[in-house]
Amino acid sequence: MQYKLLVSLILLLCSHLLSAQILKTYTINSGSVCSSEESLIIISALEIPELASANVKKLTLLSVLKNKAQPIVFQVDHKDTQGRYILNNNHSESANINSFNDYDELVFRKKDRGLRLSTSSELLEKLSLIEIKIIDESADTEQKKIIGWVYIALNAPFDFRLKKQVVSYKAEQDIFTSPLFKVLFSKEKPFLVDAFHWRLMEGTVDMQWSPDLTDTMKIRHIGNFFGFPFKRTDDDYSSKLVNVKQGPLRIIRRTENKVKVFWKLKSPALYIDYVMMPDGFVMDSIIDIPFKISFFFSDLATITTMDWNNTFEQPALAIHSPEKRLNLPVNGRPSENKALFNKIAAQKFSLSSQQGLFVVELDISDNFPIHSQLYLNDDLQTIDPPENYPGQFGNVGFKTTGWENIDSKLHHLKFTVCVDRYK
Repeated sequence: MQYKLLVSLILLLCSHLLSAQILKTYTINSGSVCSSEESLIIISALEIPELASANVKKLTLLSVLKNKAQPIVFQVDHKDTQGRYILNNNHSESANINSFNDYDELVFRKKDRGLRLSTSSELLEKLSLIEIKIIDESADTEQKKIIGWVYIALNAPFDFRLKKQVVSYKAEQDIFTSPLFKVLFSKEKPFLVDAFHWRLMEGTVDMQWSPDLTDTMKIRHIGNFFGFPFKRTDDDYSSKLVNVKQGPLRIIRRTENKVKVFWKLKSPALYIDYVMMPDGFVMDSIIDIPFKISFFFSDLATITTMDWNNTFEQPALAIHSPEKRLNLPVNGRPSENKALFNKIAAQKFSLSSQQGLFVVELDISDNFPIHSQLYLNDDLQTIDPPENYPGQFGNVGFKTTGWENIDSKLHHLKFTVCVDRYK
């Protein structure tokens, strides 16, 4: 009886110690932008009120592995009230750049999650921690839902941040490199991806990178201007790289772009943020139209695609529609099924090869009154000016319509590309 009472008192003491040192426990869904082994978990400061006004420079993230608490790589990215990333100190809302604001994001790798900290850990005597329980809401049992734990130390009395660069960026060449792939951006039009290379598996003797898989990224605007046919292409754009934020897990690069409209109409302001991650990227287009489009235009459509490279011997490419209703070989020859692909109203498709998988998704907010359908032109006999690439090889992406219905507010249109190698 006395032994049971003693055990109960010890458990009560440990529980009191935990509640005193663990400031609060939060449950975060592991759902990330992509879903590979290299994926990132992104937490908004709104999800963890204790982060409000926390000193970013004194922040540390810990994971319990092999019975020891270890620092893990993380990144803090600041955002303003309109959802735009704050990339420099010239921004009007950058006064509190060293502290957490409501819209800021805390980023770490999913694979760095660990076990739950023991109540007897010495770490609890040194630090006050926020405990993050990471769950997978898609799991079929409660036991499987919990997939790991991460701890946030707001004011660590010593510096044991892990200084490790998972992704890299070379400014002179405008090249992004991750554990899975490498992207080169266009020198002339830096809002366009100019090359994509897979990182080859370890043990490859001849080269570290695959050949460039792409011909070119394309954007087309078509419709009517006062009833007359209207078309704009990449040639009608001016583009400049205005800012880059380099972090250990994400590189955020911003371009300022203008498209020639007509006569004295002021060009729409188009800022494109590429958020480059270890297993993909988000192309966040921030659109500000200075006039009411429907006054001048009708039946406006935008076609955004990537044309692939058929000039070298490569593993066969295949395009898959949503839920894999259509599996289309990329061979430069039209077919009935490829024509059918263009009639699918959807915001997602995938492209596969023996080297890996691309999953491409378009995110349209509820207050953005445009509609999306899939687009494919796989015909080596078709020339598509103004680029000087002969034919079209798996030129695939999205066609969006209804642009004449949008207002002059600030809008976000996001393209997400996730990549992963086959296991």
